[in-house]
Amino acid sequence: MAARIHAAFLVPAFILLIGLSTLLFKAPAQAPVISALFFIFIFMSAVFQTIETAAFFAVLVSLMEWIGATLVPGGERWWLAGQPVFIGITLGLMRAYAGRELRMETESSHLLQDRQQVLARLNKEREALTRRVSDLSEQAALRRHLFDAVQQFASLLDPVLIRQRLMEFVRASIGKGTIQFFAGHVPRDLLDKWVMERKISLLVTDTAQDARFKMARLPNEVRSVLAAPMVVERQWVGLVHVNGFEPDLFTVSDLRILEALSLMASLALENLQLLHQLKEGAVRDNLTALYTHRFFEERLNEEILSAGRFQTEFCVLLLDIDHFKRYNDTYGHAAGDEVLVRFARLLQQSVRTVDIVARYGGEEFTVIMPQTGIEQARLTAEQIRRAIESESFHFGSGGISQERVTVSIGLSDFPQEATTASQLIRVADMRLYHAKQNGRNQVVG
Repeated sequence: MAARIHAAFLVPAFILLIGLSTLLFKAPAQAPVISALFFIFIFMSAVFQTIETAAFFAVLVSLMEWIGATLVPGGERWWLAGQPVFIGITLGLMRAYAGRELRMETESSHLLQDRQQVLARLNKEREALTRRVSDLSEQAALRRHLFDAVQQFASLLDPVLIRQRLMEFVRASIGKGTIQFFAGHVPRDLLDKWVMERKISLLVTDTAQDARFKMARLPNEVRSVLAAPMVVERQWVGLVHVNGFEPDLFTVSDLRILEALSLMASLALENLQLLHQLKEGAVRDNLTALYTHRFFEERLNEEILSAGRFQTEFCVLLLDIDHFKRYNDTYGHAAGDEVLVRFARLLQQSVRTVDIVARYGGEEFTVIMPQTGIEQARLTAEQIRRAIESESFHFGSGGISQERVTVSIGLSDFPQEATTASQLIRVADMRLYHAKQNGRNQVVG
């Protein structure tokens, strides 16, 4: 635009140059005045640089030129007198042209600004969409991690593997800080104590500013903390701990992820515990908590195969509580159940941990004693008999009635006396029958 305005100055300046040159040829004596007027116009036009100022000085110089021309005889004064009119018309046309150019340039500038605003808005929308796509991608990846976690936790049957997978999924999903797992029952610091007591998750954005844990004995470099408890059937089993080394490293979203993974692992441990309980319920007697008859038969066959493979010896004990029906008839079935429970407890305490103790049926019990000869089995059976005989049982209202319970025991030996499960049971049962026929409360074998 400035270039156009300068061009508009040149037109009146060129007209003045022609007029002043003509006057100069007519009146050479006026050359200093004429030159001064011309240069005044040029100087003022260059200084003010506006069409209005240029027009003013053009008219002023033309008038002065015309006044000067009156001193010179001839018709050139009419030429000089017409110069202001011609200059005014020329300046008016130039002004109109310059105004139109200015309007066009203003409109173009406004249009450019509008387009720039639209472009800026589109850029912002593009950035927002890019962030949204990135967030969706992260959410999709997180959901894949959580889906994989659900599948893997559901298939694991080992508590150690469940904890290992938990650490791996936390590392892959959060990807910040250092991960720890604490399974002790004595808290290491105030933070552990806080989570253990409340059994809820915790987010600490800055340990130096959190009033709850200013006295906690945390490493100096730990500034951010995530923690989530693992609870199985309302019982504390562990704590997942993520430490950060700068403040505000973790967000609420990170806490939600840790909570979800910790809950999945807790459910996996709970399912594993329930599965174990179901299995135990299938192989354990509900009253005495000893193994069932079915489990005894399975283990007896396994023991026969193992002893046959490794050429070892084992014994089977078959036990029967003497006169058990009398306790039920005299004191009721509750008293009979108490006898069975206490008898099972004493029997379990009298044998080794490797021995298999089962309730064979009713008041009959059996014991598998791996890698045991007949002599050692007879000594163990005698110890059991004495332990039962020395135990006092109290019945009746307030336990005023005291009774002694005795047991008869029959033994069989593999492979000296029998080589199959049915033979072992038959030999032990036959000897148990002899024990009862010969007065009860004795060991035969």
